[in-house]
Amino acid sequence: MTKEQIQELTLRTSQANHSGLILVLTDMVHIYMSDAIEAYSLGSAEPFEKNLEMARRSTNELISCFDRRDPLGYRVSSILRFVYQKLNNSVLIGAPDELDRCLKIVDNLKVGLEHLHEIDTEGPVMKNTHQVYAGLTYGKGTLNESVQGVDYSTRGYKA
Repeated sequence: MTKEQIQELTLRTSQANHSGLILVLTDMVHIYMSDAIEAYSLGSAEPFEKNLEMARRSTNELISCFDRRDPLGYRVSSILRFVYQKLNNSVLIGAPDELDRCLKIVDNLKVGLEHLHEIDTEGPVMKNTHQVYAGLTYGKGTLNESVQGVDYSTRGYKA
């Protein structure tokens, strides 16, 4: 995962509601699996294993987001458990075990989760974060983000 991707996911996490956090996790799973496939094709064993481990952790966290008592949640978690099993198999054999198929599964799942996110009107999970505004400035076509109206007295822990 590149630094830009980490920054983007961090920004999205700080501004997201519950369904937005699930989308962030879905993107993380996709990125880590893609990076693992790419590392394997380049013959890099250590990055391959590292990305697989991060994909497994992200998938496990994503599985825990769904209620298995709900029929739809049970189906989604079953799909994600299949992906998790393929990630485990890839670790054991040291090669991608149908990870390209798992990427398609995660992408198809994300389409449905995006529709749920569109109808979710809940506010952000993190209440005490900065509002981030992004726009083009006088830099050479670069996107600069700025934080406006920050009240630092209400941030952090009070002892």
